Amino acid sequence: MSTTTRRILRFVARTAAVLAGWAILLLAMPFVGPSGRDVAVIGDRERAIRAVAAAGGQIVSLRGRVTLARSSHAGFAAALYRRGAPLVLEGRIGAGCAAVLR
Repeated sequence: MSTTTRRILRFVARTAAVLAGWAILLLAMPFVGPSGRDVAVIGDRERAIRAVAAAGGQIVSLRGRVTLARSSHAGFAAALYRRGAPLVLEGRIGAGCAAVLR
């Protein structure tokens, strides 16, 4: 294997590791920190609204396929998943996805 090929493979592996770490952080952020922060439910709007209501949260805003919600209950993100939310992200990051997911 040539030196150039090894360098390219190392670059691809490192890039993949960074992206995987970033994805893990995005998915973990709603589960840590204080309650009462906004979370973004990504996916079908009706399904997200039902999940937020069933989990005891309030809708903050609807932006395309992103539903921003909030609850003062600890474990709100886990409750959303139990109630059928497709994907839950930290609210500020999820709000930034709204323009892309229209």
